[in-house]
Amino acid sequence: MRFLSPPSMPEDAAERIIWFIQLRWLAALGVLVFAVAGRFLLQLQFALMPFALIAAGIVSYNAVFLLLSRKRWRGKRGDRFATIQVLVDILMLTVLMHFGGGIENPFVFYYLFHVLIAAILLPRLKADLQVLFASVCIGAVAVGELTGVLHHRHIEGLVPAELCGNWKFVMVTLFAIVTTLFVVAYLGGAISERLHEREEELAKANTVLAEQDRVKSRYVMRVAHDLAEPAGMITSCLKLVTKGMTGPIPDNALDMVQRAEDKSEYLGDLIRDLLSLSRIKAARNIPKCPVNLSEAITQVFQDVEPHALEKSLTLRQSSPETLPLVWGNADAIHELLGNLVGNAVKYTLVEGHVEVNASNSGQEVLVRVRDDGVGIPGEAIPHIFEEFYRADNVKAESVEGTGLGLSIVSQIIHTHGGRIWVESEQGKGTTFSFTLPIAEEAHAS
Repeated sequence: MRFLSPPSMPEDAAERIIWFIQLRWLAALGVLVFAVAGRFLLQLQFALMPFALIAAGIVSYNAVFLLLSRKRWRGKRGDRFATIQVLVDILMLTVLMHFGGGIENPFVFYYLFHVLIAAILLPRLKADLQVLFASVCIGAVAVGELTGVLHHRHIEGLVPAELCGNWKFVMVTLFAIVTTLFVVAYLGGAISERLHEREEELAKANTVLAEQDRVKSRYVMRVAHDLAEPAGMITSCLKLVTKGMTGPIPDNALDMVQRAEDKSEYLGDLIRDLLSLSRIKAARNIPKCPVNLSEAITQVFQDVEPHALEKSLTLRQSSPETLPLVWGNADAIHELLGNLVGNAVKYTLVEGHVEVNASNSGQEVLVRVRDDGVGIPGEAIPHIFEEFYRADNVKAESVEGTGLGLSIVSQIIHTHGGRIWVESEQGKGTTFSFTLPIAEEAHAS
């Protein structure tokens, strides 16, 4: 269950805090379930009220922790807040241990959970202090009940006789529990440190790979830039020939020249896409500012309108007047929308529809680009953002494309901290959805 999965070596203490709070709701429920099941199903004899009060106490202080967790707990402050939570949990578990039969209760080993959590998520010294505190709490209850300082609350039907007065049983059990706690803390801490070291090694390796990828992208960008001018010159010369501006040419030769012109235009598109993709990959970051998304969509519609008119397509744009500005690079966002809307126009059949909808979605703006075109086969969807990938059905339609447009879209979304996903059914159309951060929220963070 994802709900119970601990964060894997979280860097942010806020993740630990949220995880503690999630587990604590289950702990409160578990206390109630144990009390009701033990009393009515197992016919154990004990008072229900203390367990109900303990569960209520857990819920109460967990609600306080939930309110406090909304603050920005970073670094040492976050560690201290997490440490306080574990300490309070150990105290509450000690109260539960006392009312649940003291050291006779097998659930005393639940201290292991808190010790293991502390060993994994807290620094070694703090984890050791947590183990020491838990050991003192267990020992205080056990010795207190053994000497009569604390009133022992025996649970009839759980164990055959009151063992809290048997000093041999108490001492041996206490020794076993405390040593187990320290061993678990040591092993958990050792494993945690090893995982942390491994994580740092992987992070360094990832940094090296990212830098190598940027170097490669800069190289591709230079090569593509050098190819752009001669490729453009070839296309221009071929256009002059096909338009008859260089004199008449035979029909069979004209057909060959037109084919060459088509391929040179494809080559130009490929070079432009390579330049764009390499530029985005090579940049460590791009300058950002507040961008009016509605205006950007309108500009893109104006760009694709001639192609849409050729196919009698209907273009629709819908967004609220109160749509907030997004935080991003205006040119990159224009290219992002241009690729998605351009693809929608390209792959939508005659008299089809293309719609772009933008709406406020909390701290993000959600944009959907819909069309009722050829759609994408289900097996192709996991690959559509890969470089040079084109689905088989669009190849069969003989529609030209470089296979880089959606890779560019994905990279732009990534550099803006957004998300993108696609829903499609072959023959019925496609919807690309993506998010961009709101300018005020991004600037505040």
